[in-house]
Amino acid sequence: MIKLAIVGFGSRGQNFARLLVGEKDAELIAVAEPVDVSRKVAEEKYGVKKEMCFKNADEFFARGKICDAVFICTQDAQHCEMALTALNLGYDICLEKPAAVSIAECEKIREEANRLGKKVMLTHVLRYAPFYGYIKKLISEKTLGDIVDMDLTENVAYWHFALSYVRGPWRDMEKSTPTIIAKCCHDLDIIRWLMDKKCTGVSSYGGLYYFKPEHAPEGSAPYCVDCSEKTRENCPYNAYKVYPERIKMGVVGGTARLKGCDVFKVIDEKQDLISRCVFHCDNDAVDNQVVNLKFADGSTAHLTMDAFSEDCHRTIYVHGTKGEVFGDVEDAKLYVNIFGKTREVIDVNELERKKAEGTTLNDGHGGGDYYLLKDFLDYITKCSPSLTRTTIDDSISSHVIGFKAEESRLAGGKNIEINE
Repeated sequence: MIKLAIVGFGSRGQNFARLLVGEKDAELIAVAEPVDVSRKVAEEKYGVKKEMCFKNADEFFARGKICDAVFICTQDAQHCEMALTALNLGYDICLEKPAAVSIAECEKIREEANRLGKKVMLTHVLRYAPFYGYIKKLISEKTLGDIVDMDLTENVAYWHFALSYVRGPWRDMEKSTPTIIAKCCHDLDIIRWLMDKKCTGVSSYGGLYYFKPEHAPEGSAPYCVDCSEKTRENCPYNAYKVYPERIKMGVVGGTARLKGCDVFKVIDEKQDLISRCVFHCDNDAVDNQVVNLKFADGSTAHLTMDAFSEDCHRTIYVHGTKGEVFGDVEDAKLYVNIFGKTREVIDVNELERKKAEGTTLNDGHGGGDYYLLKDFLDYITKCSPSLTRTTIDDSISSHVIGFKAEESRLAGGKNIEINE
């Protein structure tokens, strides 16, 4: 039986706990989390003993090595210190993306893991989604010929961006990570994985366009509770409406503090960041950004991130010399055109249902969360070969691309050469 702990029991930590329930050879035995209600969830819903629900990471680490591996699902700026501590205690780690807040910190984790002979795997969960797996198969089998260009768009959703990147923990890039890393290192990893070529340069444009005081509607106030009723009615970011609705739908995301709490009380008493007006926050997270990548063979890729969509979803368009494929990961349908020959629609959901007993496609990121967990458990036990696994060694390159993209953005879109 593999014994596991989760440090940081927010939305991502609780998601891993939920998936572990179905694993007969793995057991969650400890949780470290400062939020009382979240520790209570660990105890009452997931059966973690009260004495093993620690109030913070320091309490957990002070106990020494008490299990086989640990999931680190804390805030970005905490990853490096916690990962280094865990490694020196002898833990293997599943580390929430991004690995750390700088290239230097990422390299520290890699070097320490290699020095100690311990395993660190990143949660680049999109690699595990069958949707992207089928695209990888088309590319690997040369069905599309040589890949010339790839275009990805991450639509963050207006309410999700406001919750996490305007009101929430990632609103301050200095205290967390640049938005292109915090939100899009998944997408940069997918580009690198699908292209499977050396990225030699990057350029980027973007900025904070909308969530600023000058765009505040008439009658707005620093907190939603103090806005006029008419202003609240016409504001799509009205905390009284958007968060209770999203909690009811089960799609809130970004912070577990909303779950299990009285949202209206939080807003009325100004106890939480979610009650602040999105136009009057101390935020600098970028709400729109484009990233251009060039590769050693002359091929290119492009990533767009924006905060202005109704839903959270990702789209991809791959252009090859013999054909093209495009689709939306939420729709889970791939549209494949082989030039001069066939047009085909691949229903990924249907194909996966035929392959597996029951469906795992609703288990987060198009099934990716479930398959990532299975691969991590395999990694720390049998270490079987894997086409999708992102070890800390493998993950460094996509992190470098992201940090260099931010360097370019701050330099007005200057081309930044990458020499790995």
